Amino acid sequence: MAPKQEPKDEAIDPALRRPSQPKTDKGTALKSITAFRRATAWQIHRWPLIKQTIEYKARVHLPKSYLAKDGEDVRIIWPGQDLHQFVHKHYIDPVDRTALTEGVANFVTDDDVSSRKHEYLGPDPRVVGYFIDFDGDIHVKWWDSFLQDQWMDKQKWKFEVELNEQGEWVEKDLR
Repeated sequence: MAPKQEPKDEAIDPALRRPSQPKTDKGTALKSITAFRRATAWQIHRWPLIKQTIEYKARVHLPKSYLAKDGEDVRIIWPGQDLHQFVHKHYIDPVDRTALTEGVANFVTDDDVSSRKHEYLGPDPRVVGYFIDFDGDIHVKWWDSFLQDQWMDKQKWKFEVELNEQGEWVEKDLR
């Protein structure tokens, strides 16, 4: 006895599908996603709660001060390493004062106290995410909740929202 043939649905060409109407407008979606990104950004002086394992060898650009006014360190991260822990370990280390230029602000403590590297990034630096450039280099996206500022390397970063194929609002980095 042969199994009964079930009717088959015809596949719809993805080009013919119309995305459903979004539930919110673009401005509301942008505010919502911005609030979510800022709320989930982790403070650099605290141990990261989420792992983000790297699958390839890459260079990580780590600014020495706010808006990289004092330059940046470039470190190699290897496959299998946790990117969050790598960044946290770098910034929790004590700072080498001889490597800093005169007048760089420590936002947390007096300079005569044992300073940590993260204290030169701002009053409350938080890691929002990462930007991967065309060479595969990784750049940290920062959000400072005290300064209400988002920056990466020597510039401010922005993002926009756009509709995807399913009609949902998704992030699009403008760098």
